[in-house]
Amino acid sequence: MTLIGHATKDVLHAFLRALRAVVVTGLTVFIVVALATEVIAAVLTHTIPPTGLTHLVAAALGVAFGYAAAITVAIEELLRAMIKAIELAIEESEKLAAEAIKEAEGLGVKAEQELARGARAAIGEAGVLGQDATHIASAVGRGSAALAGGVVGGVVHEAQSLEHGVTGLVGGVAHGAQSVEHGVAARLPGRHDNAQ
Repeated sequence: MTLIGHATKDVLHAFLRALRAVVVTGLTVFIVVALATEVIAAVLTHTIPPTGLTHLVAAALGVAFGYAAAITVAIEELLRAMIKAIELAIEESEKLAAEAIKEAEGLGVKAEQELARGARAAIGEAGVLGQDATHIASAVGRGSAALAGGVVGGVVHEAQSLEHGVTGLVGGVAHGAQSVEHGVAARLPGRHDNAQ
């Protein structure tokens, strides 16, 4: 049963007990006070049965004292019920706190296991990523070396081609210069090719 159910049950039980106690106490005090008033009036006035005014005063005093006693008992019973409800609430909260502590301990153990499992998985993933990074760096390094080799080889080839071209150009210029020289020498007066 829940805390509210227990508290409601206890409050209703206390209310019924208080109502019973109020009725019993009120009637008992009313009867005792009314009889005491009648007896005191009979003793003081030496009249048996007492007069109507004595009955009226006895009833009024009986109602007043009975009401006062009943209200006192009702307040006492309600205070007892409140104290009982508070004790019950404390007892239930202690039970709930104990259950919460057990649950928190269980969840702490599970969290610790999950954290350890996650850490192991993260370490494994880091290792795999490290290997992948090593492979990628190696491949990039090989590709860079091949690219650099290709660029250097191409530059060397171009330099050799340029050198051959310059050599050919120089040779062509030298040959052209010799041809011009032969042509000029052939045109010079006094010089003929057959004289050579």
